[in-house]
Amino acid sequence: MANNTLVRVVILVAVVVVAIILVYPKISSVPQQAVQNSAVGTTSQTLSPGERALGVGLKSGRPTMILFHSNSCIPCKEMSAIVAQISPEFTGRANFVDILVDDQAEAGLIAKFGVNSIPTSVFFNKTGKHVGTNVGVVEKDKLIDLLNSLEK
Repeated sequence: MANNTLVRVVILVAVVVVAIILVYPKISSVPQQAVQNSAVGTTSQTLSPGERALGVGLKSGRPTMILFHSNSCIPCKEMSAIVAQISPEFTGRANFVDILVDDQAEAGLIAKFGVNSIPTSVFFNKTGKHVGTNVGVVEKDKLIDLLNSLEK
């Protein structure tokens, strides 16, 4: 009985050591610079690529849309395709920020906007004010109309 317990303890310790070896390099490779992100409204150790893109978009004087999605989600792929189709029409008129919810670096942004379902689109007017959130696919014509209305 004692021998069996000892084997279990050794296996548990080995699993923990392997987990630490695999996870530690990922944690320690993140740069630790303090940055104030006034556009997103947070002070954090490091800004994610999405937070940086959102900050630029909100300061641009143009409407901004964030699309939270996953590459493994069928409705997300449909929404991404719609955004890809219309984005050339809005070059210089609107900003599009693409956030993969699978990217752990974007966890803060995902939490800030309360994203629980995907695809989720978050909209800001040209002054950077949050004006709405949509869960699900937005039809192409409706998205065009919405972005046009945010320019006014």
